[in-house]
Amino acid sequence: MSPRSAAAPRRGAQTRALALAALIAVSGWWPVRQAHAENGQASGRIASMPAFAVQIDPATVSARDFAEIRRLGFSHVRFGVRPEVVRGHLAPQRYAQVIAQARQAGLQMLVTLYGGRYIWGDEGGDGGSDASEASFAAFASQFMQRNAGPDLSYEIWNEPDNKTFLHPSVPISRLLSTAGKICDALAQAGTAPPPSVYLFGLARLPGPANPVAEQSLSRLLTDPRLGCIKGLSIHPYRATPETLLRDYRQLGARIRNSPRPGAQLIVSEWGYASYLPVRSEATQATLVARQVLAGVMAQAPMLGIYAWRDRGQARWDREANFGLLRNDGSEKPVIAMLRDLLGLLSGAQDAQWRQREDSFVLSLRKDGAVHRIYWGPQGRALLREALAQAAPEGCKVRALGTPAGARPCAALLQDANALADAQMLLASWPGGNAPP
Repeated sequence: MSPRSAAAPRRGAQTRALALAALIAVSGWWPVRQAHAENGQASGRIASMPAFAVQIDPATVSARDFAEIRRLGFSHVRFGVRPEVVRGHLAPQRYAQVIAQARQAGLQMLVTLYGGRYIWGDEGGDGGSDASEASFAAFASQFMQRNAGPDLSYEIWNEPDNKTFLHPSVPISRLLSTAGKICDALAQAGTAPPPSVYLFGLARLPGPANPVAEQSLSRLLTDPRLGCIKGLSIHPYRATPETLLRDYRQLGARIRNSPRPGAQLIVSEWGYASYLPVRSEATQATLVARQVLAGVMAQAPMLGIYAWRDRGQARWDREANFGLLRNDGSEKPVIAMLRDLLGLLSGAQDAQWRQREDSFVLSLRKDGAVHRIYWGPQGRALLREALAQAAPEGCKVRALGTPAGARPCAALLQDANALADAQMLLASWPGGNAPP
């Protein structure tokens, strides 16, 4: 084979790989045979809904923001607090004001306590020393004692497996030792009831490829000195939201078979940015909705969305565009999506889900009606199949996150193109007369 002809298949393979990568980045969907080949059919019951949280910036958040967050259906906000010797800290009075405003709005809080890359400070001279451990443990335990209450939970550190937040020269054993000192300080202070405390806001999941996270989980499940720690917090960023189910099944099995089977695994941060040319605001809305539903199906005790507001105005800057609001405070499409979705999930009963290949159905009862959310490449087909099994009398269907009103479900059987472009379909049967 000539060099020219040999290069052609390679270019073709590269083109297909780039096209696949673009599809995943834009839509979050894997092709069917790659998505759930090992688990094409699955189902499960949902015992309870997660606590839904959103990340805020304590430097800029306002009382109006808190009120809007609560109205949208969130129960928690997450924000970080740093000691005064670390760049980016705020005055203690500001942290106290943020806590008071969140309480006034009826929101609970997950507070991330973290320092600089060298535990206590940002400079390498501070080092990962015994003194650094003791200093940070004192800061964290004292903050918890000053700001106690059942509406406050705490997360020790943020992404220690990311060199931005913990320098590679500082071993994770330092932070684990610090966590033990925090437990000792809380016990000595007699704080009752003790706050809910989580480690560590991991950037990547535990496993052989992430020794920092692996050691964190192993020590949490076996070290009696970490007895005050309620569980592990993770940041499961990923292209396809529904793959969270697979990871939760694997990690959940490890926890259940450990000396601490009741340890929790919460999602404290996860989101999708709307930035050019990769992802539109409409696609962000769909991905965040799928993220919420993945957390529901995985039975995550908490699901934190990153973030409330964009950090900047440059549309091509990924880090600046994770917000549910734009930087100027105007709403992105994801707000309408979450208003529909969180409102539906709040107070829902008899929730269960079903999967076929890479499409899903979430069914629940609320206000005397059965509601089903259909999504994925075959979502509309699954709904049409359900309608064909029984008369669709009284059934209404609409696209979540859009201003269009509900239509009779019979329209989907009569018109092959009805709601063909909808990403998330909500079908409702008043009186609970839904097909199997």
